[in-house]
Amino acid sequence: PTATAVNVQGAAPRVDGRLDDPAWQRATVVSGFRQSEPNDGADPTERTEVRVVYDRDALYVGARLYDSEPDAITRRLARRDAEVPSDQFWVAIDSYHDRRTAFQFGVNPAGVRMDEISTNDDEDGDRSWDPVWAVATSVDSAGWVAELRIPFSQLRFASGDVQTWGINFFRLVFRKSEWSKWSWAPNTEQGFASLFGRLEGLRNVPAPRNLEALPYAVAQTDFAQGADPNDPFNDGSVQRWSAGVDLKYGLSSDLTLNATVNPDFGQVEVDPAVVNLTAFETFYEERRPFFVEGANLLQFGAGSGGFVFGAPQLFYSRRIGREPSRPAVQPDGYVRNPTATSILGAAKLSGKTGGWSIGLMDALTAPEYARVQLADGTRESRLVEPRANYGVASLRREFRGGRTGIGAMATGVQRDLSDSTFSFLRSSAYSGGMDFYHRFGGNQWVLNGSVSAARVGGDPEAMVAAQRSSARYYQRPDQSYVSVDTTATSLTGYATSFQVGKVSGNWIYGTDFYAYSPGFEVNDAGYQAQADEIFHGVRVTRRWLDPGRTFRNFSITTTWAQTWNFGGTNDGRQAYGRVGGQLLNYWSFALEGSYTFKTLSDNLTRGGPLMERPSVWSSTLTVVSDRRKPVSAAVAGQYARNAYAGWGAVGAASITLRPTNAIQITFSPSYQQTHAISQYVTQRRDTLATATYGGRYLFSELVQHTIDATMRIDAAITPDLSIQWYLQPFASAGDYLGFKELAAPKTFEFLHYGTDGASTLAFDGDQNVYVADPDGPGGAAQPIVFRNPDFRVRSLRSNLVVRWEYIPGSTLFFVWNHGRFAFESNPTFHVFDQLADTFADPMTNTFVVKANYWLSL
Repeated sequence: PTATAVNVQGAAPRVDGRLDDPAWQRATVVSGFRQSEPNDGADPTERTEVRVVYDRDALYVGARLYDSEPDAITRRLARRDAEVPSDQFWVAIDSYHDRRTAFQFGVNPAGVRMDEISTNDDEDGDRSWDPVWAVATSVDSAGWVAELRIPFSQLRFASGDVQTWGINFFRLVFRKSEWSKWSWAPNTEQGFASLFGRLEGLRNVPAPRNLEALPYAVAQTDFAQGADPNDPFNDGSVQRWSAGVDLKYGLSSDLTLNATVNPDFGQVEVDPAVVNLTAFETFYEERRPFFVEGANLLQFGAGSGGFVFGAPQLFYSRRIGREPSRPAVQPDGYVRNPTATSILGAAKLSGKTGGWSIGLMDALTAPEYARVQLADGTRESRLVEPRANYGVASLRREFRGGRTGIGAMATGVQRDLSDSTFSFLRSSAYSGGMDFYHRFGGNQWVLNGSVSAARVGGDPEAMVAAQRSSARYYQRPDQSYVSVDTTATSLTGYATSFQVGKVSGNWIYGTDFYAYSPGFEVNDAGYQAQADEIFHGVRVTRRWLDPGRTFRNFSITTTWAQTWNFGGTNDGRQAYGRVGGQLLNYWSFALEGSYTFKTLSDNLTRGGPLMERPSVWSSTLTVVSDRRKPVSAAVAGQYARNAYAGWGAVGAASITLRPTNAIQITFSPSYQQTHAISQYVTQRRDTLATATYGGRYLFSELVQHTIDATMRIDAAITPDLSIQWYLQPFASAGDYLGFKELAAPKTFEFLHYGTDGASTLAFDGDQNVYVADPDGPGGAAQPIVFRNPDFRVRSLRSNLVVRWEYIPGSTLFFVWNHGRFAFESNPTFHVFDQLADTFADPMTNTFVVKANYWLSL
């Protein structure tokens, strides 16, 4: 369908939530909406009319949303960009007209704004994008009205006297769970921007090239309970302040330059607490606004409509500004280590021009120094992180109306390692690759692929560490296709991925493949847990999207997947199935089950020989209630068990309360208990251990309890003034039961210390260490001494943020971060005792006030 925008120069409507301006009388009415849910393709139960006009500066959208029960309209207050459980109206604009990108603007009857950018023809977007635009709403006897003013400066579009854009309008009648849209396509069709209608009538729209500046100032105070009063750097109270600026300049109508000087992230939500007993790094989401906004343009693996799998993550922005890599230690003095690396400045260029999508970013981080006071009172500074530069570039081109595309991406990291203290770091790291996607078969099929390569360089010490890391374990003794090179000054590798599948219709299916060579390493600028891996899987889904006698929708999915290393070892083989759907009463459920077959593992011994990976079966059930109600809930349970009686169980719930239209409370408790049969503990070299290639690999049974009781409260006073509170009490305890060593490669057989043969096991309580002797006192084998691994950890993390957008684009933040933490070697665990004791642990408090002011020049 086609909508026409009417030029109203000199008579633009006033944004007041009423469509009584003369400009609206001149506009063409857009109607003809159709349902997408619950009855796909049916006429909506409530009528919607939309009008579009424009002047030299902005596009105006006026929507009359009729409602036969105006008193039943749901109009909840919430903070900007929240998932608002209320009636909604959205306009999505594909101003590039590339059929892949959408700038979305949404509002609810209470005037709460929502905005996001969607890419890759995918409906899910990036809500960190916060354009400066205006909206007003009103509710009357006929329904409600939304009036939007969207400045052209907040959009990006190709130059030209005559513009044709893609556009679509969406409406949610919340009490009926009814979504309708103007440019309709069946739910069985995959895509988003490619299914939009056309917006015509735009002529002589000026190219926005304005400069936007967002200067800020921050004042921060830290209080730490139990601090040493003699500590010259932190006697329990520390104050600091800083200032900086974010800049945005429209180089053309479709290219934007963003820059930041001394960026601050004081209002960022804290990361959740975890206990990681694996060999792999915990992945945390990026939360810093400068890096989140526009992050989609710096992703590798183009995909189509969200269908992408296996491409490596070449860029992980949390590498920039991370904690220093070598914190200072002074046992007989005092140290103040920086908690993050300062970002001196960063810049991004993003947009589309001439059919090309461009994303460029560069960031410079400062050398970081710790402040140290020696025992004699003298002070010095010690370098704890070298200067570094991070760069990433992405270039992409679409063809055939966005149905085919190719892209290229490159990253680079350079560190100043003139100080030999940092020889363990890599001095340089580069990666690059190409990806593509292709829609065919009437847009029902998608073909995706990528190929990439990476090289890291540095001192042999750093290269040996890379070769021996948990991603690849070159030192494995029972293989011959890789080996540790102690003289190497570089490491190179490649990765490739390939997917093909049917993505539209009631039957969707496909096959996926990827391979990461042993030397592939991108963790300096990206994120990678595993190399030396080949994966292949197939998947089939049958879905029913039209309501029936029992379900509103229902689907059945099954997959089969296997993995190998480059030596040909099959180290993973799994069958998976899922059934799920939504009932007519708007409750939904999902039942999942999997069976992982017995294989061999090349990483359980963490650099040692292959070891049997036992077969495991698991099942998960999730039930979600009707989210339209003032009280809604979701519950989930999972149970897994392996062939040797190891097991794990998880129970989780999420309860949401909406006592008023302005307050939402969510409580998400979870409890997990596991009984692992072979938890890795440590290893030692011993030439007498001939059966296991001269190494002893120690394991233990582990009983672990973990509880998490996260709570969130969101309160909105007005659409521009909100309060958010996040609280996470967390406790976990691990009890290691007996110790044993792997008896032979490719098995699950063990020598149990203290019970098998002449072996002995003793515990030194004073030193909190175990002494294990494989052949007993006086034997030839050397005793193995290792720290008692039992643990009990408690933490409390709280984050309170008051956000006030006092004028459009300008915001005042007040932030209170509260934390408590305690660690013990005692694994005793009682749920309520642990939660109660958390509130008695030493605490830290941080108070931040931040103000910024938006300038459009």
